[in-house]
Amino acid sequence: MAVACDPRQCAGREVPRNTQTGKDSQVPESAETKSAPTRDRDARRVKSVEHAIDILETIARADRSLGVSDIARKAGLSKATTHHMLATLEARRFVMRDPDSTQYRLSWGLYELGSNVVRNVNLTRVARPYLDRLAAQTGESTLLGILDENSVLYLDRGEAPGGLRMSADAGRRGPLHATASGKVLLAYSLDGDLTDPDLTEHLSRFTSTTVTSPAALRRQLAQVRTRGYATCWQEREVGLCSVAVPLRDYTGKVVGCLTLAGPATRINTRTYQSHLPALRAAAHRIEIHLGGARPTDHPY
Repeated sequence: MAVACDPRQCAGREVPRNTQTGKDSQVPESAETKSAPTRDRDARRVKSVEHAIDILETIARADRSLGVSDIARKAGLSKATTHHMLATLEARRFVMRDPDSTQYRLSWGLYELGSNVVRNVNLTRVARPYLDRLAAQTGESTLLGILDENSVLYLDRGEAPGGLRMSADAGRRGPLHATASGKVLLAYSLDGDLTDPDLTEHLSRFTSTTVTSPAALRRQLAQVRTRGYATCWQEREVGLCSVAVPLRDYTGKVVGCLTLAGPATRINTRTYQSHLPALRAAAHRIEIHLGGARPTDHPY
């Protein structure tokens, strides 16, 4: 009868056969018998770091300061491990202990790190390569816009070779009610409604298809929030149509929009949905950099 070897030693070697049954002996799965991607991924993970993050997230989720025992129980760690982790985190100013109650809460060290992340993420810089990539992929112009007072401010633009030359240069503004960019930004504004008199009472007409009724515009904005995108059918300029999607940051707030624009002969009610997957995928990649999405999230 063959003697079963240590799984760590059997990895990569011929599995011994049972001389009585003639069948291969079963070797229990171990770190050595796992698939290479799984093994490599697990090898890169540091348990102590994961435990520290578990503790920070446990404190962050609580609506009050927590003692060592509560933190250990909620994080699924031993009290001794939790105590040592907290001591280290306190020394690095990531948590602070109340001297009277000996309970812990998050400290300013985390705020400083988060502030650095926010400062280093610039919407225009992050979106720049994706504007050009989306333009090349679709053959249409792309726009990056933000809500600024009562208009959409275009921060940057991408153009495909031979595409439609647009008047929406970086630094230009557009009306909120007559552009796909503006409708997206309006739909996801803080109150989700129109309150400014300039928007509810003076909706200028640019073409025969411009929406000038506040009630009709509200209905369109509600539809935008339901569908997740906005459209514009020659409402700002005859012959020009567009479709736009929102861009969210790490707080979940809409901080801008990504727009695809082109001639009505190419972007219209019959064709625009074929562009939505590419538009949403580009927006998703931008949101990953902004902290508004994870790489594993589905862009649709």
